[in-house]
Amino acid sequence: MASERSPEARKLAERALVWLVHELGDRWAGLVVLGGLVPETLVDESLATPQHLGTTDVDVHVDFGISPRDDLLALEDALLRLGFSPSDEGWRWKGAVEEAEIKLEFLCELDDQAERSVFQPPGCKRLGALNLRGTGFVSQDYVLRPVTGRLRDGAEVTVEVAFADVGGFLLAKAVALRERAAEKDYYDFVYVLLFNRLGGPAAAARAIRARGLHLPSSALWREVAARFHDAHSLGPRAYSIQALQANPDGEAATLKRDAVAAVREFLEELGVA
Repeated sequence: MASERSPEARKLAERALVWLVHELGDRWAGLVVLGGLVPETLVDESLATPQHLGTTDVDVHVDFGISPRDDLLALEDALLRLGFSPSDEGWRWKGAVEEAEIKLEFLCELDDQAERSVFQPPGCKRLGALNLRGTGFVSQDYVLRPVTGRLRDGAEVTVEVAFADVGGFLLAKAVALRERAAEKDYYDFVYVLLFNRLGGPAAAARAIRARGLHLPSSALWREVAARFHDAHSLGPRAYSIQALQANPDGEAATLKRDAVAAVREFLEELGVA
């Protein structure tokens, strides 16, 4: 039973995503996957990239400027049909995939709602979305990807899913570093900086500038830089802990130095260092 972050747990979380997208059909507009499912979609598969630690949940950003009301009602109905149950005021839904508990979490970014408040879409009775600053970046920079998986009846299907792209993911994670500061936030941020398919930290920064994405405040970038100031800082330590869980043969000191160098290169190229 996969209950911790692992490649095996990620496969089950991805399977739950396939169920949901297939159940919704063409009513997936305005929904973008972010969080722990995303990093593996952003790496260059032709290179010997270290295994990502994985995830046990599926994070979905809901853009209320795109998703029509009836689509959100359809989302609520689809979750119930799939056997998922709401908790935490309806922004988190829990269900079983091969006896493992998988969480589907719905996030949004609304300027007229308080941070970490739960917004209930009009007409929905049980579905909510947790308002988190920074998550909206992924609706500005995403890519459609095919995902293949087995439905509950065993049939194999392929669905098209919107995943956060490199720039949207990194900007959303940069905000999460300050607002939530979980170990997995530091780990996912550095992992994508180092191993993204664009070619590394500087290439990721150039892509963000080329896309014309609005950057967070300079205060946020100062905080990110401070948390990766040197190998003894919080960011490199958190990254190395999770990187070693995914790849135990690594060397902690090297992982920390890589994290510091990657963030410094990214911030300098982005012009916020």
